This record gives sequence, structure tokens and C-alpha cells, in this order.
Amino acid sequence: MIKKDIFKKDVKEQFKASAKDRIYRFVMADKTIRGAVVHSTRMVNEMRANHDLGPLETLVLGQGYIAASLLCSGLKDKNDRVSIDIKCSGPVKGMDVESNIFGEVRGYLKTGRIRVKHPKKVKYLSSLYGAGFLTVTKYLENAPTPYSGQVALEHGSIAEDLANYFLVSEQIPSGFKLSVFFNEREEVAGAGGIFLQALPGADGPVVAEAEEVIKGIDSLGELFAKGKSPENIIQKEFSGLDPQFLTSTRVEFYCRCSKDRMFEYLKDFSKQEKTDMMKNGPFPLEVRCHYCNSLYCFSKDELQLF
Repeated sequence: MIKKDIFKKDVKEQFKASAKDRIYRFVMADKTIRGAVVHSTRMVNEMRANHDLGPLETLVLGQGYIAASLLCSGLKDKNDRVSIDIKCSGPVKGMDVESNIFGEVRGYLKTGRIRVKHPKKVKYLSSLYGAGFLTVTKYLENAPTPYSGQVALEHGSIAEDLANYFLVSEQIPSGFKLSVFFNEREEVAGAGGIFLQALPGADGPVVAEAEEVIKGIDSLGELFAKGKSPENIIQKEFSGLDPQFLTSTRVEFYCRCSKDRMFEYLKDFSKQEKTDMMKNGPFPLEVRCHYCNSLYCFSKDELQLF
């Protein structure tokens, strides 16, 4: 992966931002509700830089990244990963985002730019999705095949449509809060999310209370921008449900693509395609990873190894 440097070689600032970006797992209500809260400001900013996104695209794809990072909180084995795929008729067109057990998140919008007349006047993202489907696929190390579930987009909100997915496809009451907060310069000043899920034996009124609390948190990203920590927010907002923190792990915008891997893909082209490539170029040959937007260039001499 070729990651753009958003810290201008300031290693101290890079480490400070990296230390904050983590996902925290917790249980509450006598261990009948499990949850995760993620601080992901650096992740969203690096995603924005690599994909060269405007504010609206950053908001939409940023919510997808935050959701994927929350879903990876339930993975267990080293090769486990989960993906969120959205296909829709609206200007968003869709997105494909995935995360793994290491907290590595990557993904892209299915349109380079969200084409709307007045992007700064968009009040509700639901108007950008239209009809479509949300698909969650889990690639689990100990499962013989991937597991996929799909629901229609009913809300035009990743948070609400994911909650609907878990209720319909897995019969598990769940709640999400996804937040990307911009400052007056349209920079991402804070980003993060919360994921709650009822466990067997959860009491209905308690689950309802947790849902009301998560709905009442206005802007998690703004709280992070003001320096609030994930642990303090959860302890304060859900104090009546006695949250207990378990573990925390890193989360990062990261893709495992490389020039060597791209070369292996090129080697899989047919003989005719390789001959045409060598004859007509153009050189250097540019190959772009759509997941992270890294660009790899190959000279004619390098491709002689075909």
C-alpha cells in the first residue's frame, strides 16, 4: 500500500493520532448487551487523502469505514474478515468496504464523485442512496464457505440499515451510531462509532433503554474533536447499565496490496493480452488498487519478466 502522508513528516503527531485510533469492546446490563466503540479520526482522514475525496464523499465512505471497523470487533481467528457491500440507484451508487481481525479497514465508493447539484446543501444522506441492497459477508477461518446476508435499503442510512440487517438476517437486536464531524474548514476533526448488540437473555426494556441512549448521542465525532475519550463517553452515557470494558485493539486504514501482488495479477493475463500490452503500452503501465487508491507503475523492462 502507498499511503499519503497527512502528517507532513511530523512523527510525533502521527503517533499521537495512531494511539487514539482504537476500538474498545465492552459489556453492560449484567453482560446481556455487548458493545464496541471506535475512535477513528486518523483512519477517516487517511482514507480521505488516499482516495482524494470531497467532504460529502468523505462523510458517506467514512461512515462505511466506521461501520466496518465496528463489525470486526466480533471476529476471532487470524484470517477472519467481514465486508459491507452496498449497491443502490441513487447518486452514491454504492460502496465496498471490508475489515479484518487486525482492525485493518479498506474500501471504496463505486462512484468517484457523488453527483449532486448542491453538495453542501444535502441535509439527509438518505436522499443519496435510493433503492438498493446492503450485503454483509463474513469470511471466517473455520467456516467452509463465506456467509452472506442481504437486506433491501429501507432507510438510506448505513447505521439503520445495518441494524435492520442484523434484525432480519440474524435475528439479533442491534444498534449503531456512526459519526464524522467536520470543522469550519471542512476538515475531519473527529470520527467514530458505537455498536450495541443484545445477547441471549437480554431484557426487553433494558435493550430499549440502550437504544434510546445511543439515539440520544448527538455527534460522537464532535465529542472526540473536543478531546473526549471513548471510555469516558460510554461510562457517562450508559452509566445506568454499568458498562464494563474488556479489551481494546488498533484500527487503521490499511490495505495489503503491493507492487509484487499487482505484478502477480498481471501475470495472470492471457498470452494475447500480455503481447498486446508489451507492444502497445503505454509505459509506464499504471495499475491502481481500487480498495485504497494506491498507484503502482511498471516499466517495460519490469514487464519483460512476464
